[in-house]
Amino acid sequence: MKKALVLLLVLMLSISFISCSSSNTSSSSDASSSPGQKASSGNGKKVQVIVWGLNPLAPGSGNKEMIDEFNKSHDSIEIVPQTTPGTGGYATQDVSKLLAAIAAGNPPDITWLDRFTAAQFAARGALTPLDEYIEASGLDISQYAEYTVKEITFDGKIWALPWDTDTRILFWNKDLFKEAGLDPETPPNTWDELKEYTKKLTKTNEKGEFTQIGFIPTYGNTSMYLYGFQNGAKFLSEDGKKALLNAPEVVEALEFVVELMDMLGGAEKINAYTSTFQGEANNPFLTGQVAMLITVNNAIRDYTRYKPDLNFGAALPPTPTGENKITWSGGWSWAIPKKAKHPKEAFEVIKWLTTEGIKVQQAAAAKYNQEELGNKYFAPFPAAYEPTNKELLETYVDPMDNETIKKAIYVGMDAMKVALHRPVSPVGEVMWVELGKALDKAIYHELTPQEALDAANKVVQEELDKFWANYKPSN
Repeated sequence: MKKALVLLLVLMLSISFISCSSSNTSSSSDASSSPGQKASSGNGKKVQVIVWGLNPLAPGSGNKEMIDEFNKSHDSIEIVPQTTPGTGGYATQDVSKLLAAIAAGNPPDITWLDRFTAAQFAARGALTPLDEYIEASGLDISQYAEYTVKEITFDGKIWALPWDTDTRILFWNKDLFKEAGLDPETPPNTWDELKEYTKKLTKTNEKGEFTQIGFIPTYGNTSMYLYGFQNGAKFLSEDGKKALLNAPEVVEALEFVVELMDMLGGAEKINAYTSTFQGEANNPFLTGQVAMLITVNNAIRDYTRYKPDLNFGAALPPTPTGENKITWSGGWSWAIPKKAKHPKEAFEVIKWLTTEGIKVQQAAAAKYNQEELGNKYFAPFPAAYEPTNKELLETYVDPMDNETIKKAIYVGMDAMKVALHRPVSPVGEVMWVELGKALDKAIYHELTPQEALDAANKVVQEELDKFWANYKPSN
């Protein structure tokens, strides 16, 4: 009886696999084939490349148009977007799901990854190194922003191709500066000036409740990486084996954040105010509830959509002394999982996506922005591939008649030249989480900055020790 049930289960799985596979899908290019061999199905039918993380249904994203353009312009390869099993959507950040798919012998050909997690995936044997494919294709990897390539390099190998990027810049409301008696063309340059400007730009009512706040160091998109990098912090040793989350530079940065929060009345009072914030057209920066904030440059898209006449400025964030003007950047990438069935074709896809495809995507997004949303201006999403950014600026930004928006977009793009990335580490996500916990514990005075970072460093160091004790470098 048990034998019969097993045979029945095998038959059902076989039928299920056949029903889920297209009749024109070929597996002629397996993972052991040569990277330099021309991608082809060998039978005149297109090879279907399965992609996790590319949502063709996202309104105004341009994803569908990008997929359609690739499929139309390539005779032997077809992009087939697929929802990630177990998520009900296109999320791709759970390494266990990809490892499970690899173990089952059915991984996607391509997966979308937050760049700083690439080392984590690669270290667990989830990805295919791309160096041979890059060399065989003639792709000039130096054309991608340098920090984006460093972020997906681990154990001496490149594990993905960078897709897009962002930068964190300071935005300020010039009208509110004028009301406070500040020069609207001169943002704060140092941390001390940031404190001073914050005081002058903060207002309360008769009950002592905020009606306007100058700057909130934890609001927008900052993190301890920004303040730490500005203060010269490294967070991780050069060999990647020693955690430096409690180094003096990081402690000083967290002390600055706590001092600024306390100056405003403390985290609880600030949190009560931020809990009233809304989004889109009621974004607190657009409504004047916040006079300054540090966030990703892509916030400009909302500003151009909901309040294109906003009188605002953009610049690199203030630093401790006004020197060492840097920012930090994040972004996404495309990777090929271990044991992908069509690695050569997959590489052709990600090469096109990161160089030509993003231009098609942005063109479709710009069209939607104008025709469906009725917006006059379009702020392109920065690409990691720098030649593409040049074209995006020439096409969508240079012709603008709004100098405020144009200048802000250029500030965000130019910030890529001084952008740093989060540490490349197989425990990168643990570092991110523990730094967030330390920040919360310090601003709510559950622990001192030193104590909070000591606790965070201990957790990260334990995870690093466990990883490196068992890690065997790839050949």
